[in-house]
Amino acid sequence: MKIAKLSVLRPIAMSMVIILMLILGAVSMRGMPVDLFPELTFPIVAVTTTYEGAGPEEIENLISSPLEDAMSTLPNVESVTSISRTGGSLVLVSFTWGTNMDFASLDMRERIDSVRDFLPSGANLPRVLRFNPSDLPIVQLAITDPSGEMTKAKQLAEQDIEPQLSSVDGIASISVEGGAENEVRITLDPNALSSFDVSIDQLQQIIAAENLNLPGGSLTDQNQNLPIRITGEYASIYDIQTLPIPTPKGVIQLDQLGEVKETLQPTTQLSYLNGEPAVGMSILKQSGSNTVTVANNIEEKLEEIRKNLPEGVEIKPIFDQSQFIEQSIRAVTTNMIAGSLLAALVLFFFLRNIRSTLIILFSIPVSIVATFIFMYFSGQTLNLLTLGGLALGIGMMVDNAIVILENIYRLRQKGYSMKDAAIEGTSEVGPAIIASTLTTVIVFLPIVFVDGLAAQLFKPLALVVSFSLLASLFTALIIVPLFSSLLLKVNTNTSRFEERFTGFTNWYRSILEKVLRNPKKTVTTIVILFLISLIGIPFIGKEFLPQQDQSFISMTVRLPDGSSLDATYDVMEEIDSRLSDIKDIDLAFVTVGGTDNFSVSAGTQTNRANYSILLTPVTERSRSDKLVGDEIRKKLENIPGADISLSSGDSGFSQNPVSLSITGPDLTTLKGMADETVELLTEIDGIREPSSNYTEGNPEIVVDIDRVKASQFGIGSAQIASAVSNATKGLVASRMARDGAELDIRLTIEDTYTASIQDLEKLLINTPTGENIPLQAVATVERGQGPSQINRTNRNREITVNADIVNRDLGSVIDDVEQTLKENIYIPNNQYKITIGGQDEQMNDAFFKLGGALALAVVLVYMVMAGQFESYFYPFIIMFSVPLTVIGIITGLLVTGQPLGVGSLVGMLILTGIVVNNAIVFVDYVNMMKRDGKTTWEAILIAGPTRLRPIFMTALTTILGLIPLTLGFGEGMEIQQPMAIVIVFGLSFATIITLVLIPVVYYLFDEFKEKRKLKKLEKLDA
Repeated sequence: MKIAKLSVLRPIAMSMVIILMLILGAVSMRGMPVDLFPELTFPIVAVTTTYEGAGPEEIENLISSPLEDAMSTLPNVESVTSISRTGGSLVLVSFTWGTNMDFASLDMRERIDSVRDFLPSGANLPRVLRFNPSDLPIVQLAITDPSGEMTKAKQLAEQDIEPQLSSVDGIASISVEGGAENEVRITLDPNALSSFDVSIDQLQQIIAAENLNLPGGSLTDQNQNLPIRITGEYASIYDIQTLPIPTPKGVIQLDQLGEVKETLQPTTQLSYLNGEPAVGMSILKQSGSNTVTVANNIEEKLEEIRKNLPEGVEIKPIFDQSQFIEQSIRAVTTNMIAGSLLAALVLFFFLRNIRSTLIILFSIPVSIVATFIFMYFSGQTLNLLTLGGLALGIGMMVDNAIVILENIYRLRQKGYSMKDAAIEGTSEVGPAIIASTLTTVIVFLPIVFVDGLAAQLFKPLALVVSFSLLASLFTALIIVPLFSSLLLKVNTNTSRFEERFTGFTNWYRSILEKVLRNPKKTVTTIVILFLISLIGIPFIGKEFLPQQDQSFISMTVRLPDGSSLDATYDVMEEIDSRLSDIKDIDLAFVTVGGTDNFSVSAGTQTNRANYSILLTPVTERSRSDKLVGDEIRKKLENIPGADISLSSGDSGFSQNPVSLSITGPDLTTLKGMADETVELLTEIDGIREPSSNYTEGNPEIVVDIDRVKASQFGIGSAQIASAVSNATKGLVASRMARDGAELDIRLTIEDTYTASIQDLEKLLINTPTGENIPLQAVATVERGQGPSQINRTNRNREITVNADIVNRDLGSVIDDVEQTLKENIYIPNNQYKITIGGQDEQMNDAFFKLGGALALAVVLVYMVMAGQFESYFYPFIIMFSVPLTVIGIITGLLVTGQPLGVGSLVGMLILTGIVVNNAIVFVDYVNMMKRDGKTTWEAILIAGPTRLRPIFMTALTTILGLIPLTLGFGEGMEIQQPMAIVIVFGLSFATIITLVLIPVVYYLFDEFKEKRKLKKLEKLDA
């Protein structure tokens, strides 16, 4: 080939090109961001709105329903789901994959603007939030203070630590949760208010109006123009206590109406680390920034901050994604190096020539560097999947180089000079390796047309494998001939290995002769093997993506709706005491009340506690995070009233393993079906924590206003609601600045009227005439039961049943679930449905799309070979090697106990392009021999032994290069392991059978072709 000839004849120029490549590759590698996974774009957008004090039914009618109606008319909307709970609404809009989410978000904001005027005046403006796994915190910290003064800890976090961390490059935002804040609380005496004829609203206006610094113009004094500043802001609590309040009975001080003191704000959220009060901090990185670099910079800044912390205050990491990334990348790199060394051993084992081995070994880093250059300019990041693709490509990188080097070495043994052998050897097999590389690269083209989560995950991997193969083709055609022309020497003495391999080659030739004499028996035997392997399919499980052990467990504890923060705290203490016996737990951070950092939510949830449990590193544990989670379940299973759910190994983009959606018009019927479903799921092996998202209801107090009576007193519903709200939660009148912080000034009523329902009935309400009347005079107050939350999907009532799975594959569990529901659940009519979603839905979608991509890849491989051979006949013969991989794939999955998943399917896709390579090299050489005048029989018997060594070498380097990934050593190898298993076992079996079957099929088809030619000639003669 001309390019090989140029590299051989211009060694100095080519050496300069290689040096420039190495420099550019090093710069590219350093310039690429490092992350756990590629940045994903999810077609889900959330709209959150808060409306303090409103119940779920009011939220549904006043907020969720208008937003649903507005969102449902957007283009490309797949579903609209709403969750209405006390104090807030969450509307999730799912778009079809492939939708431009930037434009979709803009459309949503426009629709929100169109309905904003129809929302209640007290509701906050709806916020549009894009869901993206990269928006999850990369670092979580806990700040503890042994003194227990969490007001100081939170103040330290917000005013000192957060501003310093915000200066770190790459940080997008920092949120602080837990702790406590001070406020100035004015607890008013209702009798005093009544006596002086003052209302809370009047006090609020006076306090706010007096707390101002205002400009007063300017004046000229002694030739100076001086601005006038009127200072009226409160400087201390004394200023508030002595604030003059005008009343109908004269001016009094504020403290005559009640007690004024500094105290803690009422809170709905508390945080603890290993049982001790703590303040939590969650840090998010900017999109496209290097996770590891940002996390390292955070740690450096924390070291500076720790030096100036008050005595006893500690900052402890709860979760650091960079640690798992570094461990995973280290494991992938180690596997790459191990694979390279194993490939080198294969080369030396076959060639017994140190110079040949060094030539191939040098081609690996050159190929890797070229791959990094491609990755950098295509905008890829260094993550588990791109580096996994590079690790997959290591074994294949040397295939092209081996074929060319072996051919050059063979010609050198025949007496060719180094330059002539390099040029001639590359020219002979160059077209074949170009074809074989293209067949491997072309299999990834269908992934470009596949959408969905699986495609987004594996497109970067496919790109990197393609880049690595194209880079290896470059090194094979240029670098290998160059160094062979300068360094390659042959062994003059025949080694013992050469003698043994010659004996093996002769044995293979005798096998070839036998199978060519009995072609039908050979084909029948292999077909029987193929059919036997198919029997193993039902015994192979199915999964979406393998779980990853990140040494982190997330746990949610829910108490009955309406449970107070104190009740949830008591349960947390019980849980902490039980967790203290588990040795694999390093630390446990819990947020009591509110919501967790890893989910988009809205509303008040004082009945909830969210645990972030950090385990000891994988290398220091004898069991997986799943098994640790199972022990936690057993320890906590007898806590009364607590509904506990765990998740581990979650990458942030997988749904619940088991998720059933039950829809229909009647909530009572849906509840009965959901309860029955939960009971049935409990009996299925491998299922853990089945639960529904329906709860009995939220205890509430209903104030039913009698509008006729209220109108007789000259008051309305709004005035009554305001009075009740002010009495129960108070009213923030203003804020007082002190020491760089601002304290709320809150007006509250003594709990005389809020200790019980009977006391609330006596709450005094001011009338326009100045009369104070009790609440019971215009309203009925009674205890009621309201729903805790209302869920709807596409405007239908919905109850969802979710469950986790342990020690079983997803496919087998779902099969049992379907069978159990079919036999035991009665569905009243067509209005009710039970739909299986979650990971099963994701898995089926991925299997369907990747299956289509696999079928298209087979067609593309055939088309590439047809163009290379300029014939439809020889590619058809080569394609017989593809179905043979099924034997190895099924055997490999059964032997390793690995279920069939997205990773396995991607492995099959790669295997489709690899497995034909050996057949291409074989068939190409047979055709070459036939062009030299040999018969088909002679050509096969020459090509088989001649191509045996390069076929074995290329197969073994690929297989051994993937062995470390197959064994799954190190963190983060769970995703690459299924791909490696499929390729290793599929290629192993296919290589052995290809050496026998392809020659037989070639012989049969060539014989058939010759017979057809003879018949045509006979017809022409006739």
